[in-house]
Amino acid sequence: MHWRFMRRRVAFVSGAVLAVACSGNTPVVQPAAAATTVRAAPAPASAPIGLVASPGRSQGAAGAATPSRSGPPANANVILLSIDSLRADMPWNGYARPVAPRLTALEKGAVSYTHAYSVSSYTSMSLGGLLAGRIPSELTRSGYFFGTYKHDLFFPKLLQRAGVRTMGVQAHVYFKGAGFDDGFDDWRIVPGITFDSNTDRDVTSPGSEQIAEELLGEPANDSRRFFFWAHFLDPHDLYIRHDGIDWGKTPRDRYDGEVTFTDQYIGKLLDFIATKAWASRTVIIVTSDHGEEFGEHNMTRHGFEVWDTLVHVPLMIVAPGAAARHIDTRRSDIDLAPTILELLGVPVDPSFEGKSLVGEVYGGEAEARDVVVDLPMTSDNGRRRALVQGSSKIICFDNDNVCKLYDLDADPLEQSPIVRGDEFSRMKERYAERTKGIKEVAPYACGADCLNSAYRKKQGP
Repeated sequence: MHWRFMRRRVAFVSGAVLAVACSGNTPVVQPAAAATTVRAAPAPASAPIGLVASPGRSQGAAGAATPSRSGPPANANVILLSIDSLRADMPWNGYARPVAPRLTALEKGAVSYTHAYSVSSYTSMSLGGLLAGRIPSELTRSGYFFGTYKHDLFFPKLLQRAGVRTMGVQAHVYFKGAGFDDGFDDWRIVPGITFDSNTDRDVTSPGSEQIAEELLGEPANDSRRFFFWAHFLDPHDLYIRHDGIDWGKTPRDRYDGEVTFTDQYIGKLLDFIATKAWASRTVIIVTSDHGEEFGEHNMTRHGFEVWDTLVHVPLMIVAPGAAARHIDTRRSDIDLAPTILELLGVPVDPSFEGKSLVGEVYGGEAEARDVVVDLPMTSDNGRRRALVQGSSKIICFDNDNVCKLYDLDADPLEQSPIVRGDEFSRMKERYAERTKGIKEVAPYACGADCLNSAYRKKQGP
């Protein structure tokens, strides 16, 4: 999530907030200070679902592995856990601090994508694209920053029509009216939270976890297949300090504390899941709606740009019978809609642009394909769109009048743009060819004149 006060703060700061080094292809942020006190929930002696059945991990783009099953159980359930603002540089992907012990333990038993991308760079656009399996520029959206959606086909609707029980718990008032609840049999918002367009001061992981237990503990789930989605919000925004967790005083330190706090409640939920009879046939997917900036591009927070710090996110899938491995091939969360539909045995709608990951989760070759990151123009930002092919990433701004190419292997923090040469020309042509088929939809509330006027006013003369 990313609220209005961040539009003013997004925040250009002088100098970097933290020191960044590079390890392989993954940015590694050096800790500003050692933790003085950390009491995170330890991994249980009896490992929860997905941590003991995996026959080992292999590396590489294809990540060849021999699965013990050729596909998901016929009666599989799916649990999607998304964590707001969770960067890709977590402990399982090169970060030096053990800020998320429970997720790190879960990742050891997962098919884990080292180069996964969110659909966009802030919550409204990213989650709209995830649910629709399409880029947000093609969706029927309001055009405002707190974007709302209508008339678009979200994949939970297909599950609902097929008789799959659909449940969700969200932790911000925005989710009451955004349209994301379409297709959910039971949609809950953490009670007692407030709405302030300038900030986000609520602590919600305990409430999210409690409601998740209530929904997942319903007896109907023992005999009926289900899809459950919880979006944990606490790493977002104010970086509130929590008792017993102290990584330091810098913004990244306090953010790490929020990650540790959220990780405790995800661990509590995983422990609860492990007690259920249906756990052994349930797929767990963990990802994020976007990353976070800590000065890498003279920015703080997120939104309004498509740098890798903002759109490179974790993605792990723990599936019964699937061998744990790392997949280095670049993928997008736009693939999650068809993936979840296939796991639950429901046909994919032709409008979905992503491709199911089920085959490669169960040992198939992870073939390379391009990734599109899409941030439409809203009342608060100009359009940004990126195409990623291998280690080449081209970003085009506004109406594609300016484009910049980055070599993510040589320049993972995108500090040295390439604006000419053979590779630039090749990627510009590829971008033009790929985006030629995008059918942009004008916002239904804030049209082109409104967008241009509002955006230009915010930019100043």
